[in-house]
Amino acid sequence: MSIRELKKIIKEKIDRSTDAKFLESMLVLLSKNEKAFIIPEHMKAGIKQGERDIANGNFFTMEEFEERYKGYLKD
Repeated sequence: MSIRELKKIIKEKIDRSTDAKFLESMLVLLSKNEKAFIIPEHMKAGIKQGERDIANGNFFTMEEFEERYKGYLKD
């Protein structure tokens, strides 16, 4: 059975259902498949500061970093 066919069957069953517990279970099951990353509040200030630094040109390129810290990068 193709993915398209499976989706159609599942949608039809959900549309016909009047069982709230079943629909809540389906929602939990489908939510577990999501792979969203939520940024913790304590990290947001640092991200905003980094964006401001980039906008203001306050950063090093990888080449600049490697040149500046050659001694630390030895094998």
